[in-house]
Amino acid sequence: MRILLCILLISSFSWAQEAKPAPPSAEETSAKSATLTIPAGTRVPVSLRQPISTKTAREGDAVYANTSFPFVLNERVLVPAGTYVQGRISSVKRGGRIHG
Repeated sequence: MRILLCILLISSFSWAQEAKPAPPSAEETSAKSATLTIPAGTRVPVSLRQPISTKTAREGDAVYANTSFPFVLNERVLVPAGTYVQGRISSVKRGGRIHG
């Protein structure tokens, strides 16, 4: 019985060594390192780091935020959660008063 167990164990080790996956080809390696671009118009949820007020905001002021969730495209994380984002205020419209 021990001999049978030893033969079975040795054969399973040799089978496991033969089942190694092939090394990645040049095409797979280049595909992994290819540059990915976020499509135009894609919405990435962010949280503001400071409040913005129409009273004090001026055109060209910097706005700071960080991403709320990771942005994933083709099963790859392009923008991790918590990444800082900087933008600029392009136009400001003062708040109006409600009449009536």
